[in-house]
Amino acid sequence: MTAARKKADANADTANTVTQEPTRMTTPTENSQETQARTQPTGETAAMTTARHMIAHAKQRTTYLAKRDTLKTLTERLERYRKGAAAAREEAETSDKRWRELLRENHGDVTKEIRQLKRAVGDNRETAEELEAMATELTDEYESRQIEVITARTAYRDARQKAWDIEVETEFDHALAAMSATPEGQRLLSAMRLMQRKSERDVMVDPSYGDGQYGNFPTEERRRVDAEIERRFPRRLVEGLAKQRQAQGVDATTPLDSLEALQPVAELACEQGYDGPRTAMQADFARRRRQIDAAQGTGSEQRRA
Repeated sequence: MTAARKKADANADTANTVTQEPTRMTTPTENSQETQARTQPTGETAAMTTARHMIAHAKQRTTYLAKRDTLKTLTERLERYRKGAAAAREEAETSDKRWRELLRENHGDVTKEIRQLKRAVGDNRETAEELEAMATELTDEYESRQIEVITARTAYRDARQKAWDIEVETEFDHALAAMSATPEGQRLLSAMRLMQRKSERDVMVDPSYGDGQYGNFPTEERRRVDAEIERRFPRRLVEGLAKQRQAQGVDATTPLDSLEALQPVAELACEQGYDGPRTAMQADFARRRRQIDAAQGTGSEQRRA
């Protein structure tokens, strides 16, 4: 190999050595920031996701309200039957007591009024029995409607919570973006970066954690230190924001306009007072139990007859 060729090869090796970037270990904070940057959705993607969840919420809400309206109508019918039966039985008892009193007052003379009262006793008892039978016939459908409402209500609440979470996160991101566009926001972001570095250093030199020996720690001990680093700065940030919110008198309970459509739907009385079967299996068991009780009651009446 000639001297010129050797010199050229040496120059090439030197150039490669100069252009090669040194390997640098990333800190836990930098790793966390990189992960957040990769997982943060773009504006268009976030808007599409939010829209899908709002549509899902609206659909589940509409289904729940429709089934609840059906249940409300059915409940009113059932209550009307039961109240009518109770009123008829009370009227029968009153008439029965009255005709017996009149019979004694008249020394056994059966007057027209007594006959009318006796007839009213039978009519009212028959009416009560029929209304009770109608209420019993409606019980199966009533329980089925209740189960449908329970299922729809659960689906609605799940969809609402999911949409609410996304809306809150979106509102938070928009507020941060708006704040960051101001000089004060830029100042806060710079201070946050410095505070984050300070928090990391505080943990590294804390005798309970890093104690200045982080590089010599085994893997498990490093994980414990990293976990404290991830906790300490967010905790300090939240404390600072809470302090400023209190100082400026900001009402944290004031609902956001964007969440108005996600206000929870309160349960109706017909939902709150229900204590029957809550699944199809439980309803089937209750229905069989009623059938057995009815058969036993019929058998007892036949034996007495």
